[in-house]
Amino acid sequence: MKHILLALLLLVLPVVAGAETLRSEADTLALSRKMMDVAMTQPPGAAFAVLKPYWPMDPAEIDGQTSNAGIQWQVIEARFGKPLGYELVKTERIGQSFVRYVYLQKFEKHALRWRVSFYRPRDAWMTNNFAFDDQLESLYVEH
Repeated sequence: MKHILLALLLLVLPVVAGAETLRSEADTLALSRKMMDVAMTQPPGAAFAVLKPYWPMDPAEIDGQTSNAGIQWQVIEARFGKPLGYELVKTERIGQSFVRYVYLQKFEKHALRWRVSFYRPRDAWMTNNFAFDDQLESLYVEH
């Protein structure tokens, strides 16, 4: 019986361990979209929590940003109104090692810019940086 349980554990363990691994750039895009889906219905802390399993640093860093964002969110909703939708406006890469997605989250009266970056040091991707703000000027492309 112990051998059967051990065999089952060895079969399941790689699946569980790999459940929080971003193997491809497509996985990073899917995770960033999941973050934005959550941001449409919940405060930023819940959106940041989507990234937390893929954050290689101390989880307290995300917790600190979550706390600050919660305070800001009350002001944002009061000034900008309710969220209406979001769109991916930019994908940027640095070589084969970094990718950053920039989203525009639209509200009734204004919009926010969300950025999330991923880093691939070897063969798996991890969350590298994330933020939101209302600095939209950088999104305009000058010709």
